[in-house]
Amino acid sequence: MKAIRTTVSLPPEQLQRLQEMADQHGLSLAWLVRQAVSEFLERTEKVGEFHPLNGYQKKDQG
Repeated sequence: MKAIRTTVSLPPEQLQRLQEMADQHGLSLAWLVRQAVSEFLERTEKVGEFHPLNGYQKKDQG
């Protein structure tokens, strides 16, 4: 599947931390962001619910 380019605005501190992590591990910033999104989607799908203002919680927790 062909990737679709998108734009995301991040606070300068987050961007700096991500860029430092990417540089430290020899990765591209794009790869790191794609990996983070994949892990986020996997976790929220496992839990079955997503509460954007409260984080994500298991159904049996409330």
